[in-house]
Amino acid sequence: MQSSRESLSSLVQLALSGYGVALGCAVFLCALIPQLSFLTPVAAMIYWLVCLHAWPRVNRRNKRQIVFLLAVGLTALLVALSTSVAIPVWHLLEGNLAIVAMLSAVSFLGLLPDTVKQSKAVLGGKGVVSTWSSVQLLGAVINMSSVFVVGDKLQRLSKDMSPAQFSVLVRALTSAGWWSPFFASVAVALSIAPAAQFHQLALIGVPIAVIACLMTLWEFKRQQTMRDFVGFPLALSSLLFPVTLALMVLVFHYFILPDVAILAIVTLLSPVSVIVLLLMRSGPRNTKQRLQNHAQVRLANMANELSLFLAAGFLTTTVSLALKGVLGDDWSLFAQFGFLQAYLCYLAICGIALLGLHPIVGISLMSSMVPAADVNNTLLAFVALCAWAVGTSVSPLSGINLSVSGKYDVDNFQLAKSNWWYGAVMSGWVAIAMWVLSWALEVGVS
Repeated sequence: MQSSRESLSSLVQLALSGYGVALGCAVFLCALIPQLSFLTPVAAMIYWLVCLHAWPRVNRRNKRQIVFLLAVGLTALLVALSTSVAIPVWHLLEGNLAIVAMLSAVSFLGLLPDTVKQSKAVLGGKGVVSTWSSVQLLGAVINMSSVFVVGDKLQRLSKDMSPAQFSVLVRALTSAGWWSPFFASVAVALSIAPAAQFHQLALIGVPIAVIACLMTLWEFKRQQTMRDFVGFPLALSSLLFPVTLALMVLVFHYFILPDVAILAIVTLLSPVSVIVLLLMRSGPRNTKQRLQNHAQVRLANMANELSLFLAAGFLTTTVSLALKGVLGDDWSLFAQFGFLQAYLCYLAICGIALLGLHPIVGISLMSSMVPAADVNNTLLAFVALCAWAVGTSVSPLSGINLSVSGKYDVDNFQLAKSNWWYGAVMSGWVAIAMWVLSWALEVGVS
């Protein structure tokens, strides 16, 4: 009897968290309407309350990082209070709100039907390219779910998955962060640099993602592991909806709602398009059931990532206020922000990731010390994209490495270590890309 009561209580707690996340996302979307902008702090409060309610379920690693972020943020707030700088109370809670709402909305893409059919394995270099393309193109929309969709099928095709297969899963997903508007990296980049031009980021991000695949092929060939690589065949049918959705986002952003931020468009279209597709395929009853399950399971378990982003947003806001109060309105870490400064920031954020902290921590600190109003936003956003794409692949405590480690029973430190050479080589390509972008943007290349 006691056990059943505890089980029921646990289900109720999960349901409250899940529906709270959904409510926060809905209120955020309503707040985008000019007449309802006063709802923005309401949406922020809902998310903070959900994370507070779910705190006992947050894993220990994330708790340490969140406590660290909040402690530094509160210290910075005390410093700011000791100065004459104005403290926007509600704004303290709204940091990264757009990112949190987008992550909530994008999670609905995990409800997409699995159209990847079982078929014959593809071997060698073709297998690497096919597996990479499957993970990256699916992951560009459904994020980490693509790793498990493809990984589970690779597990059935191979008796024991090889280190090379794990490397492809991790690298293919993280490199999608260079260009996908549905990725948290792009959300973070556009949040800290709101005037960044997404099409310029994509024009340089897509080639680097391709180079990441080519570098992996070269590495496997040099190590003589490519010949025995068992890959998963790319299923074009599974890409129809993701590609269509991505095109819809771009059409809405550039032609229909040009004044609305691309994060908000992704937040709106992701759940709406999935619900419409489910209604067409499964009918109202099954759609309702799947949405309820999603709220009670996936949304309820998002507290780990949402609380981390909220805490990072609080850190960014308070550190910015403290620096503004102590050093003045015009203070910036650099007198100018060109290639050299951008690359130093990239290296610093990757270094923080290697120490075990999430890249969002380093990116938040950078945005506090390099005000977006004073620098080229496209270059600033590109720093965040590069640091996220490389930093998450080489960090033993990144979400992707820990998830793959837990799912397939491999050591997360070995996973990260197998990507260190890749990270070093890609850092060289990042330097070239940043130099080219700095030259194109005419912001200084020395």
